[in-house]
Amino acid sequence: MIASEKEVEVAPDNALHPGGITYNAYTFNGTIPAPVISINQGDTLNITLKNEGKTIHSLDFHAGYGPGKALSGSVKPGESKTWSLTGEFPGVFIYHCGADGLNGIWEHISNGMYGGIVVHPTNEEKAKEFYLVFSELYNNADKGPFVGTNGSAGSFDIGKFITKNPDLVMTNGMAHKYVPAVGEVNKLELNKNAELFKVKPGELTRWYIVNAGPNDGVSFHFISGMITVKDGTNQANNGLGTQDINDETWWIPPAAGSVIESTFPDPGVYVGVDHAMADVVKGGAFAVVAMENSTATDHPTGTCVAPAGSESVVCEEGAAAEAPAGEASEQASASEDGANDNNNNGNDNNNGNDGDGQTEVTQNATMLNTSASSGNATGNGTMMAGNMTGNMTGNQTGASGSEIVISPGSSSPSNTKFYEPPTLTVKAGTTVTWKNTDSTLHTVTSGSAEGGEPGADFDSSYLAGGKTFQWTFSTPGTFDYFCTLHPYMKGQVVVN
Repeated sequence: MIASEKEVEVAPDNALHPGGITYNAYTFNGTIPAPVISINQGDTLNITLKNEGKTIHSLDFHAGYGPGKALSGSVKPGESKTWSLTGEFPGVFIYHCGADGLNGIWEHISNGMYGGIVVHPTNEEKAKEFYLVFSELYNNADKGPFVGTNGSAGSFDIGKFITKNPDLVMTNGMAHKYVPAVGEVNKLELNKNAELFKVKPGELTRWYIVNAGPNDGVSFHFISGMITVKDGTNQANNGLGTQDINDETWWIPPAAGSVIESTFPDPGVYVGVDHAMADVVKGGAFAVVAMENSTATDHPTGTCVAPAGSESVVCEEGAAAEAPAGEASEQASASEDGANDNNNNGNDNNNGNDGDGQTEVTQNATMLNTSASSGNATGNGTMMAGNMTGNMTGNQTGASGSEIVISPGSSSPSNTKFYEPPTLTVKAGTTVTWKNTDSTLHTVTSGSAEGGEPGADFDSSYLAGGKTFQWTFSTPGTFDYFCTLHPYMKGQVVVN
């Protein structure tokens, strides 16, 4: 699995989001969400996380049982790490980036670093299966519905995050991704490129629903349908536990997955929603069309799940033929909701079989090491409790001097400016002021992410947007500094 940072489309061009919306995301295998991984109960999964990004990443598999199996540890840019987990319990589980030992985890998850792993039970009934991830986006460039971003690619907004005010609620990485339009008499087009979920009337379907959050739950419901929920295990641990039968709505908390089974009795359009209506407006809905000519492989891109017993841990997208879209599109656009298509496949993974018939899979991805042996894990305000004090509530003071600005959008590696100016030359005795004009947290920490002891000379701790940090340089020398949350951000003060 490969960790990197890239710009992605998160909302289509429509009346709600004029011109569409793009975002500077963090991704595994280049997509939001990361690809769904599928193994059989009892299988061993070998995972390699390769960091091709510019900041520290890691992985946390909720299907892993024990720290050495669930957690990758921190992986610095350019490095990789391999470890294994065993699918001991069946179900669908989230996996996500843990940042640098939880330091910055809120931003990495919010930026798109999450996916799902399915562990098939030994006694699973055959069904048509789908992968769907709900998530929230907090975008500093988004000015709200009917305004959008005016063409700017945004980045993480800590203020919106803390106040739980997401701009978008996404299904598989995009708002209204699978919703062509709403309205029968007065139609509002939402996504002209929407793909649809297609099923046969009366066939058993199984939905692996993951709520990546990071803050809010999902009140999951099929309009015109009923759901049966299978979470946890039975007492024998050879099948899923049944939590709810033929009910209307099921609550999925953040960082959780639920296995939802449903049969759509008649031809027509059904709509899956997060029934919190604000979340529907923000994008949390998708259309399902029950039609007789649906096939076993007509899944929207990136939503098929490798079935139990497969040799591969990822679904072979090439086998998913393009369905006869005309009939389905007409039905969905005359209804409440529909669907959209983005590239969410990540078929970079290999797998093999060992002599015991146990499937072993290797994934390539970038992670961080949670151990204190990493240079960034010590000396720079480790973990949340130690860092949330200081400049979150107040600023150091001193004599007036030169100012360095932390530029808007600095949490994205593609930003053109970070600390501005990047090099500042002053006289001994000068007090330098750093001001954070970005929408998320940063630090001003002496030293380098590549080695040494960060923060030995000065350390701002977490610096919220609009806050300042001051330091008086009393001795001549060259002082390098960086942001511990975004170590590609580097600056230098030269003291004469």
